[in-house]
Amino acid sequence: MAATVTARRPQARAVRAPAIALRPPLRVKPRAPRTLEETLVAVGILPRARDRAIHGLLWRWFTHESTLLALGNAAASVVLVLLALTMTAVGMQLAVTLNAAATIYAVLNDGMPYLGLALFAFASLKAVHAYFDRRASQRSRVLGFALAFGLLAGGIWLEVMLGYADFVPWMFKPVVALAGGAATARVTAINGALVSYFEPALAGLLALLLGAKQLKSALRAEGARKRIALVGLVATFCAAALAAQAGYRHYTGADKRDGLGFAIGGDAATSGNPVYGSLFAPGVPCHVSSLYGWRDDPLAPGRSEKHQGVDLAVKQGTPVHAMADGTVLFAEFDGGLGNFVALQTGGSDTAPTIVNGHMETLLVHAGEVVQRGDIIGLAGSTGRSTGPHVHLQLCPGGHMHRGGFVCGGSTNPYENWPTLAALAHMSCVGGPEIF
Repeated sequence: MAATVTARRPQARAVRAPAIALRPPLRVKPRAPRTLEETLVAVGILPRARDRAIHGLLWRWFTHESTLLALGNAAASVVLVLLALTMTAVGMQLAVTLNAAATIYAVLNDGMPYLGLALFAFASLKAVHAYFDRRASQRSRVLGFALAFGLLAGGIWLEVMLGYADFVPWMFKPVVALAGGAATARVTAINGALVSYFEPALAGLLALLLGAKQLKSALRAEGARKRIALVGLVATFCAAALAAQAGYRHYTGADKRDGLGFAIGGDAATSGNPVYGSLFAPGVPCHVSSLYGWRDDPLAPGRSEKHQGVDLAVKQGTPVHAMADGTVLFAEFDGGLGNFVALQTGGSDTAPTIVNGHMETLLVHAGEVVQRGDIIGLAGSTGRSTGPHVHLQLCPGGHMHRGGFVCGGSTNPYENWPTLAALAHMSCVGGPEIF
């Protein structure tokens, strides 16, 4: 009899889930922003992006590609060519024919002060970025500070140069501290040389930047964008060639020999006015003894007075030359200026009148026509004077009234470019000695 096997169902076992210990999340204190970029991200000005690369505007412009940007670059190249054309005789003759020369001069002269202010702003922003960008390498930060310093120096030079050219009449004139000395003549020569190459160099640099960008676009783009880039590339090549030719003509003196002055790259802003000449003969020792403006009255201690001109101390009896062609309006004795000559220049009532006072002897008389360089008197100490010198005063509204000379409001000779250029070429030794 077979054994009966009874199958037993396996008993179900209770399944227990493994115990999981839940711990509160660790609170990590957020790190304070360390760079300018992180600060701007923290306050919500810049978006949060871990993989966002930080580059300057110039780098972004160079790497970005679009049809709209290509059109903008081509348009900028055409404008650059038109500006570079004003550095050529043909271009300026065309501007005169189109009655556009005056507009070109006005736009450039009025725009240059704002360019200087823009350089100040860019220098400040670059310096701030270089200081706060802690993630940048030391070399990158040093280069940033160097660029900021270069922009600042360019802005200062541009504003001062324009100030002496009377485009920025409110600009401080720092070279006045050297007025009348050999150092001023050297500064004037250096400034003239820089201006001659400033705008050709600027046009050439812009052409190189635009050319490099458009060459990259022409090699990588296709279709209409490629054709636009090629047109812009040709324009920038023409602008660079014109700038190089303008610089070469300035270097060889061809423009000066041809009597040409241009809107950009020309010498109109800094060349000494050929109408004005030196007050003394070359080699005469002299120095600036008193500047224009308020001073202590040398003959009345404790009292202030406004000095209407500039005093040039010189040896008694030194010949005094006419600084310009003109007609003598007045040549007599005055209680304040002593023996003085008022010379009307330019042949019209609106031209400035040059006054030279405190002379020992007058060698001209009223109504006489003199030429630049003629001797009009001998230096002395007549009138209200403490020593031998020549008083130089500039009167834009000088005229005669009831037999006497009326200045009509004096102006600082050292803030008038023609007289400054003439005085800077004097052979006066030493800087200002105020006494």
